[in-house]
Amino acid sequence: MKKDLPALLFSAESGGVSGWTIHFALLRPGKGTNLQDLFISDVSVSNQSQRAFWGDPTISNAQFFMTADYVWGPDESHYSPHRYIISAYIQKRSLELEGSYYYLEDRYMTARSYDQDAGVNILASERPEILARLRRLKVGSHSRRIPQ
Repeated sequence: MKKDLPALLFSAESGGVSGWTIHFALLRPGKGTNLQDLFISDVSVSNQSQRAFWGDPTISNAQFFMTADYVWGPDESHYSPHRYIISAYIQKRSLELEGSYYYLEDRYMTARSYDQDAGVNILASERPEILARLRRLKVGSHSRRIPQ
């Protein structure tokens, strides 16, 4: 996340045979002995997904969390090449919640199909598109600000 700020990425898998869901929580010390989840919304993906933390100071001062989860299309089998939904979670400050939390910043479906069983790194393959989209959103957010 940020230097000298401890956090733990926790994952729990649901039951399943050929497919299951993985739920994530990004936990940091809270008040007393409590842990605080920094993901505001549910962050869940299938077992046919990829995830990673990335850093890019032109987008965020903190690491951001990326996921790629498959979309089942026509005439595809469970482990065939698929298109993927790419989701980017960025840390942002919330005055109402009095702290910084991770929010879904962008989501899109890939134009290409990827064969994850062949060892393709979907997030790395989509990295130029992901970063370009996040930079456009950051630039666009400056123009949407309401003057004080």
